[in-house]
Amino acid sequence: MSEQNEERDKEIVGGAKPLPERLPPPTVWPATLALGATLLAFGVVTSWIMSAVGLGLFLLGAGGWFEDLRHDQFE
Repeated sequence: MSEQNEERDKEIVGGAKPLPERLPPPTVWPATLALGATLLAFGVVTSWIMSAVGLGLFLLGAGGWFEDLRHDQFE
């Protein structure tokens, strides 16, 4: 009985080695995008100037984040 368990454990443990995961480097773009969305929504109830600043930050954050993703894809 124990021989069967040992053989089964060898099959499970003896599989192919997984490759290490490659994590993307941390960036500021997701926080910029979130701040822009927050200011944009807050500007709807306060003033159009706040909305304009929020829209600018939102576009800047989205553009920067997409550029980082595109750059990481080609590496």
